[in-house]
Amino acid sequence: MKKSISVIVGMLAMFLANGQATLKTIVTQGPVVAGESFQVQYVLEDKDGREADFFQPDFKNFRFVSGPHMYNGIGYNADGPVKLKNIAFTLVALKEGKYVIPGASVKSQGLLIRSEAAPLEVISRATAIDRGIIAERTTPPEGSYLAPGEDPVEKMKKNIFMKVLVDKKSCYVGQPVTATFKLYSRLNSRSDIIKNPGFYGFAMQDMIGLNDHVVDEEVVNGKKFQVHTIRKVQLYPLQAGTLTIDPMEVQNKVEFSTSVVSGKTEQEIIEGVMPSEDELFSKPGFKYCENSMRSAAVDIKVNALPDTNKPAAFDGATGKFRISAALEKPELAVNEEGDLLITVSGKGNFIQLTPPVINWPGNIESFSPEVKDTLNKQISPLEGSRVFRYRFVSTKNGSYTIPAVSFCFFDPDSNRYRTITTQPVTVSINDAMARPLLKETGDKQGKSFSWTLWMGIALVVVLTAAVIWFMRRRKPAMQPKPSTPEIISPKPELPGVSELLQPAIILLPADDHSFYAALRKAIWDFSSQRFGLSGSGMSKRNLAKTLEEQGVAETDQQKLLNILDACETGLFTGTDPSTDREQLVNEAREAMLHISAKK
Repeated sequence: MKKSISVIVGMLAMFLANGQATLKTIVTQGPVVAGESFQVQYVLEDKDGREADFFQPDFKNFRFVSGPHMYNGIGYNADGPVKLKNIAFTLVALKEGKYVIPGASVKSQGLLIRSEAAPLEVISRATAIDRGIIAERTTPPEGSYLAPGEDPVEKMKKNIFMKVLVDKKSCYVGQPVTATFKLYSRLNSRSDIIKNPGFYGFAMQDMIGLNDHVVDEEVVNGKKFQVHTIRKVQLYPLQAGTLTIDPMEVQNKVEFSTSVVSGKTEQEIIEGVMPSEDELFSKPGFKYCENSMRSAAVDIKVNALPDTNKPAAFDGATGKFRISAALEKPELAVNEEGDLLITVSGKGNFIQLTPPVINWPGNIESFSPEVKDTLNKQISPLEGSRVFRYRFVSTKNGSYTIPAVSFCFFDPDSNRYRTITTQPVTVSINDAMARPLLKETGDKQGKSFSWTLWMGIALVVVLTAAVIWFMRRRKPAMQPKPSTPEIISPKPELPGVSELLQPAIILLPADDHSFYAALRKAIWDFSSQRFGLSGSGMSKRNLAKTLEEQGVAETDQQKLLNILDACETGLFTGTDPSTDREQLVNEAREAMLHISAKK
């Protein structure tokens, strides 16, 4: 008996261990250069996405720059999709040597989980040049020489500056604008981004980032500059009007040469330039100065899509697209799951596309589709495909034809709407296919199969009983809570709310920020239907005023406005807000139901 109990407990421990979260430490690959910044990431991987307390380590051998910055996402391992939380820190390596980045800890469900420490090598700039890790400076020497009496502030204004370049200043809703942020320099400097633009009013897709190290040379006013592409993004306008691309702010630390021949140290403090720790211990013949700068704000005129000949089924797709339908298996057994693949390909605002509507024939039960993107993010507009995988099942024999699927989009080149359709597809459901092939494999294999099946069922029963016994013994008065909120309404839903939220629910696991666009659209569509808001009246200020005038409960007012704020954070900054996506849908559903029920 004792042996049986120990076996069950051991199997239960293995069962619980499979669901345990893991924490990993990730550091920049290869050595880093002393005096330059690098990133440390702690990635929490948890299938159930449970809440966890994070404990930050002590980075005592490095200068702390910023963090923690937290990002949520979806990853995949051998067991399928898992929820990820990435906690990132930016540090500066101070001295050469070999160091250890300490591990961090999280506390989840009463368990303390630690990540492993990670090694890091810090080398000098000269060593990095010798190894070919970085190139020697090619900045013209006259730009970095500070003559006696020369004002370093004016010197920096002329020799280091920023630009933001856009490929167009007028477009339609859903038509991308490409914005490129560049830093021009003729100085020996180190620059830190202190403020990224918000991109409010746009859905955003990154193309080039700081870690891509894109550097060119340009001649400006007869002088040669190094040009660093700091960031390049595609911006998809979500609404008509004048939208502004906010400035990017950068802080520069510049190294000037103050002596061409001698190694004499010159100590000089000029108003407007703050001395730093580096300056107090500077090398002979050099001076360190700092300044900050920003790119110009850029206004984009976004034109509303025309109302003439707009199809009723149009849902915001803008670009040039193709569509096709295919069955993964044209023949299925009764109760066997099948897959219908709807592929939308071409160029356009893929990150805003919603699933096409399928008119399923009778006797077929369908499920919400999975979404998978294959996109070239270096091309604007995005080019590639989005595949919607619809799973379905039938309980009756027969041949079923799934009708043609329509997809509407606006073509900005021809300035008109287009509707494209797939070919109908036919699936055959055959009861005979469900029978096991025991006659072909022999009676002996059939018995073996039956024995294995019963053993599997018995194992499941034993494990279930062990879990129930364990939980009752540990917490007899409490029922385990679900790890994540279920998207189930406790009350009968009024017509319209489920339909409005369905596109957002489908996009919950998407690895981009299309979920936030769908949820934001659902709230504004609801507000339009309920309160008649439209056009320029669809602003958060007007919505707040209308909700108050209509006597909506203050908790529901605040809930709806907070959800809009979270959606805009996800859309316009390119990061996931701290609130769980499923929780956002639940709160939106609850608020919309309360408002709908109010007479």
